[in-house]
Amino acid sequence: MTRLHPSVALIAHLSGHSPGYGFVSPDGRYQAAEVGGSTLIVDLHEQRHHRASGVYPRGFEGTTLEVEGEETATAYLPAWTDFQRISLDNAPADFWSPWPDPRMAGSAPLAEVQPAEWTSGAPPVTERVRRSAGDWIAWLVALAVLVFFALFGFNAITWALAGGWQWLWLAVGLPVFGIFSVLTVVFVVTTLRERRRVRIALQDLSLERGEGFRVGEPLELRLLGTVPAPQAGERTAAPERIGARLMRQSVRSDPDGGWTWVDECCGETVMPCDQTARAGRVRFAGELCAHAALGDASRDSSAQWSVELHDPAEGDGVPFFVARLRLLPARAMDK
Repeated sequence: MTRLHPSVALIAHLSGHSPGYGFVSPDGRYQAAEVGGSTLIVDLHEQRHHRASGVYPRGFEGTTLEVEGEETATAYLPAWTDFQRISLDNAPADFWSPWPDPRMAGSAPLAEVQPAEWTSGAPPVTERVRRSAGDWIAWLVALAVLVFFALFGFNAITWALAGGWQWLWLAVGLPVFGIFSVLTVVFVVTTLRERRRVRIALQDLSLERGEGFRVGEPLELRLLGTVPAPQAGERTAAPERIGARLMRQSVRSDPDGGWTWVDECCGETVMPCDQTARAGRVRFAGELCAHAALGDASRDSSAQWSVELHDPAEGDGVPFFVARLRLLPARAMDK
């Protein structure tokens, strides 16, 4: 999943749409996202954007964005696809428009990401295939059959050495011994070294986070899910742990009159897997806490709070689950 800049959500919100899938340039300067059947391009360094109507983003090659525009089929021509390349470094000055000021336009609602299924993007792991007693018995029977024919072919070769009419056994012994000896070796090597992929995945995800949270008080999280059924040649398993972050998104006014998006982590924890949940579900539980040291920043009404879940085994740390949080007013102090 691509983490889109907050400006993408704001521009899409002002146009009455929600951002779809997106891409990031290799240098991290440009982002492109599908918004209402068009492509929205943002320049994070210069705080500017461009909207290309009627085309869809397909990815970056350096600072060049490839977009696709699909034409509708007619009675005379089949549907065709038009690919275009937009060089962002060489774009003219009037190509770009400045970002809207979030202090005036307001903040866009935080985009939640709550998939029903999730598969880890960490490097795949393989393991030896564990066999039952019945599998080993069937394996030994198949091996015995292959060895029997290989020995039969070898004996036929020895019978042919007696000479005379028994040379005819050579026509049978050579191909039988050659074929079945090779099959025996291949069968033993491939089955003993057979491995299967371990897919780390969850489905039927649900996050319990309460109605809201207060700064300085612990926030309890519980993620429930089930392990999906394995496909051929694999084994599915739940992750050993899942990381959780308490995020705060706000707009900071700069001394020069400008502004800056601030996306900060106010708390982080690791939730271990608990296999004792009911109805075949696994549970991940943990606590997050936004410390009172945030001061006035915690009382910013324009700030948006969220909890992000990510796989610690993935190097980029991009969240796969994002849920909004409601900041509750502080409790009244006892006199």
